Amino acid sequence: MEREQQMWKYALTCVMVTISTLGFGRMSYGILMPFMKEELTLTYEQAGMLGTITSIGYLGLVLFAGIMAAKWGSKRLVVIGTLLVAAGLFYLSFVQSFFSCMLGMAILGIGTAFTYTPLVNIVVGWFPRQRGMMIGFLGSGLGLGTLISSAMIPFFTAWFSMSGWRYLWAVYGLLSLLSALAAQIVLRDPPIPARKNAQAEESLFREVYVHKRVLLVALIYGLIGFAYLIPQSFLFSFMLESDINRYEAGQIMAAGGLLSIFSGPLWGTISDRVGRKKSLLTALFIGASAMALPVVFPVYAGFMASQLLWGITVVGMLLLIQALSTEQIHPSYAPVALGYVTVYFAAGQLLGPGLGGWLVDHAGGIRSSLVLCSVLLLLSFIFSTQLHKQAAGEKLAIPKEQQTTGG
Repeated sequence: MEREQQMWKYALTCVMVTISTLGFGRMSYGILMPFMKEELTLTYEQAGMLGTITSIGYLGLVLFAGIMAAKWGSKRLVVIGTLLVAAGLFYLSFVQSFFSCMLGMAILGIGTAFTYTPLVNIVVGWFPRQRGMMIGFLGSGLGLGTLISSAMIPFFTAWFSMSGWRYLWAVYGLLSLLSALAAQIVLRDPPIPARKNAQAEESLFREVYVHKRVLLVALIYGLIGFAYLIPQSFLFSFMLESDINRYEAGQIMAAGGLLSIFSGPLWGTISDRVGRKKSLLTALFIGASAMALPVVFPVYAGFMASQLLWGITVVGMLLLIQALSTEQIHPSYAPVALGYVTVYFAAGQLLGPGLGGWLVDHAGGIRSSLVLCSVLLLLSFIFSTQLHKQAAGEKLAIPKEQQTTGG
């Protein structure tokens, strides 16, 4: 009972942190951008560049975050990262120009990089038998943060007119400070099982960066990243081209977004019971089918079925790969492995929308980009069949203290 209470306490705290860092720090900009653009007289190119700066800040630091977590402790980085995000959010409420915005967006990217990977290491370290479900809760924080941001905008823009976005950034910053405080009070660094002498002498390069199982997971994660943003970039436009009105198209996208909140915990729990490999193969097949549906049936029912299937699987695919990355090597290298495979995912995200857009212009319209997404997920499915049924991390003895409590 005590362990179960501790697990839910950790889950709630981690959701708070991911709402602040991923929801407010990464996703809220797209929602607030139109209001910032108008008041600060930004061009669309400048507005797009601000989002890119956050991604670059994240990509540039995420690998090092795993290494630092392994050396200095995950809790310290989680608290520092959440405080950095809070500082960036507060700062954005005072910006007056494009160049001042650049600094705030860079801080958000760096803070997020310092937070998510160490957070996964904490929940995996304390609750190895429930790692799928716990990582799933982290993924739900992304959807919840986006939902909260969307719900708050009408009120703040009504109360404060065009400057409402400034007050909203400040509220996000305050909530992020509370998340950092909760992380400081609740979270603890997990004990790491001692390595055998032979393992301890091996280099990080051999243990992680050229490890065959880690590279396989990284390749799969990169392909998923390649496919991940294509439907987000083009599906709404395809619905409009297919004579779906804006209101109905918005309903379809909202339905998928709502289901994505539950996708992480659902697939995480399933994978803890039936295995990570079976769960990933199932999720990838459903995801590939979801992207093929509107290509074959470009009508309301086809789009709705596609989004419902995509919404219930998309976050699940990501968390399953994250869990797998921590199981391929010794637990002491888990944060490094997660940071390393995330670089492949981020690189895939940079390539996906660009190639998808090229296909839209030169190779058959939006249908061709959705076909590309489906093919990439099928390739991920094929490579996933080569995964071991039982990952290395599952064979390691779980320390006694990890079997009792998380603090």
